Amino acid sequence: MRLLILFLLFGGIAAIQDDNELLGQPEIQCNTDTIDMQFRTRKQFNGKVYVKGSYNRPECRVDYSSKDEFGRPVGGIKLNHGACNMDRQRMIAPEGMMFSTILIVSFHPLFLTRMDKAFHIKCMYKEATRTVTAAIDVSNLPTESVQSDLPMPSCSYTIRRDQLDGPILKYAKVGDQVVHRWQCDSEEYGLLVHSCYVEDGQGDKQMIIDERGCHTDHLLIGDPTYVEALNMAYRESFVFKFADRIAVRFQCEIRLCLKEDGGCDGVTPPMCLFQDENSIQKQIVKRNAKTFSPKEADMFSQTVYVIDKDSEDEPNKEELRELAPNSICLAPEVFTSIVTFATLTIVFLTTVLMIICYQQFCKTEIKNLSGDYQY
Repeated sequence: MRLLILFLLFGGIAAIQDDNELLGQPEIQCNTDTIDMQFRTRKQFNGKVYVKGSYNRPECRVDYSSKDEFGRPVGGIKLNHGACNMDRQRMIAPEGMMFSTILIVSFHPLFLTRMDKAFHIKCMYKEATRTVTAAIDVSNLPTESVQSDLPMPSCSYTIRRDQLDGPILKYAKVGDQVVHRWQCDSEEYGLLVHSCYVEDGQGDKQMIIDERGCHTDHLLIGDPTYVEALNMAYRESFVFKFADRIAVRFQCEIRLCLKEDGGCDGVTPPMCLFQDENSIQKQIVKRNAKTFSPKEADMFSQTVYVIDKDSEDEPNKEELRELAPNSICLAPEVFTSIVTFATLTIVFLTTVLMIICYQQFCKTEIKNLSGDYQY
């Protein structure tokens, strides 16, 4: 009976320890038109891999319970560039295009458990620099060397609470006051914020600042204000969100110009008082052809989780938190169950050991007494 109890006990513990899990880090392949992710698990994987926020779209989810004749998952984990709300971001330092998405490896068919992990996948495609030369027979001309040693600036887009230098916002209620802040860490470059969208993380988005850099709806956000150095813009606003959605994120394009020799004239700040496009063009100062050509880049704000204004409950950060790369998702109920089971296991083991020790002690005492009676 004692052996049976111990077998059942340690068998239950082994069953918990025998849960499937990922081995090492996934392997990412950045192909010409697709992104591919491969990974290994300790046991055969029968779960799902899907793009965060796109679980209900069949093309964004791979079910590993369906196998082909060779035991491999049908379809594989391969995403086309731009598919399933994949972020497409033009970069300026280094210059190129970055595609990124969040893939979740889920072992359970319905819920996130402690074994599941989320990975932020990024593929950077740098622009190739090509030099084209041609031999032309012409008379000798003086050679003029033109180069720019200024490094490209690092730019950011953040949403601050209450004021320009306030803390970066993560959770909010509808109607809270915030400040949108666009900034580049350079005194030589100016920036223009334009083509801004607000998105819900599931494919829906709405333009709030047009291609000129002017607002489209003053109830959402007004025209950005630019500092004198032109390397930062900001705008006060109030928190809003999509109906029946809990998260919002903002995407903007920025145009960089070199302030030297009037390179930012007619580029930034925008002239939003003119509604007629022809009038705007007449106000733009024509620049010399040798002036630095403006650079375009994409910027994303942090994701903000928003609850309704009339809600009395504060946002549950554990439920609303964004899955971080390599994070382990553990529901409170699962954690409580594990702690309870571990406590009961320790108590049970202690009791069994005490019973065994007591039985051994009793046998020894009985044997000693039997020996005394023989004399």
